[in-house]
Amino acid sequence: MVKQKIRAGIIGGSMNNKWASQTHIPALLKHPSLDITAIGTSRMESARKSAEDVGATLAFDDAKKLAASEDVDMVVVSVKVPHHYEAVMAAIQEGKHIFCEWPLGANTAEATEMAKAAELAGIHHTVGLQARQDFEVQMMKKLVEDGTIGEIVSCHMQVATPGKGGRTNQDTSYLLNRASGANLLTINGGHSLDALQYIVGEFRELSAITSSRYNEAIIHETGEVISKDTADQILIHGLMENGAPTSVHIQGGVNSKFELEIQGKKGILRLSQNPSLGHIQFGNLTLEKLIYDPSSEQSHAPNGVFETISIAHEPDSTLDFPKEGVTLNVAKAHHVFARDILTDTRLAPDFNHALKLHQLLDRIKESAATGKKIVW
Repeated sequence: MVKQKIRAGIIGGSMNNKWASQTHIPALLKHPSLDITAIGTSRMESARKSAEDVGATLAFDDAKKLAASEDVDMVVVSVKVPHHYEAVMAAIQEGKHIFCEWPLGANTAEATEMAKAAELAGIHHTVGLQARQDFEVQMMKKLVEDGTIGEIVSCHMQVATPGKGGRTNQDTSYLLNRASGANLLTINGGHSLDALQYIVGEFRELSAITSSRYNEAIIHETGEVISKDTADQILIHGLMENGAPTSVHIQGGVNSKFELEIQGKKGILRLSQNPSLGHIQFGNLTLEKLIYDPSSEQSHAPNGVFETISIAHEPDSTLDFPKEGVTLNVAKAHHVFARDILTDTRLAPDFNHALKLHQLLDRIKESAATGKKIVW
């Protein structure tokens, strides 16, 4: 479709959209092979203003019209999850490449339809699981694969956020409604579980418990009390493909924390976020290792000191991106996807990958609902 420059249209590209304005827009503006040619928002006034701010020539208040534009090669879908399906299907119908935020759909049925339609259309498609682009995540994966800590004995991951509990604000109150498809399990859980599987391999069986310790939430701006039907406590125990026992605890409405610890027969790797927002995909990660002393009389060194692994944050020399954080991770995701489009490779996580993650979340919900271990 395009040889050197990829012309991008952003659905949900308002400069008032904190996510798009802090991630997709700076990433696209600084990429040598990407141009923002169109901005789409729910109101033409904001679309025109945002298009002017980023130097785009086109503004739309209709996702279908943006997707149909002859000046758009790739569509970025950066709207709330309940609106993903309509925007993605419009882009597929027009044969445009698509970068869609995670979760792909509000449910697995939508994700299935989108994945099938995208494959039939022959387009390039990716989903925004940018935690796997983080330097520390990639290094942890490398150290696991090269045997630095030996055979994996166990994995333990904690994901906690003050949000999605008993307090909310007006913009994010929809995250407490299960039907929206955007909640603690799909967002904080989905990003973290994807990173975990990227590093150590996929689950092969699991058991889960979910609980709602907050059945109501107070809206910060108004004091209104609303009902909440999403889980804020999620516990997962399972075995990975390599046989490693793994435990995951995902919490909402509590103090923030992210930590992934992988115990091996030769040592330990620990990935943490401090200060944390409970979102691994936001970056700001620290990777540490503790290697056991083989000369010790004990097989392990229980009082050993963790060593921080220093990683040179050097993105592609042709790109001018921030040195760390979520903007860098999204920028790297766009870089991988742009290369896929230009060279016809398939390195970015696509809609089929997103569908598998949706199915994993379904298995967690099924186990929690039935009390049974799920094996596949």
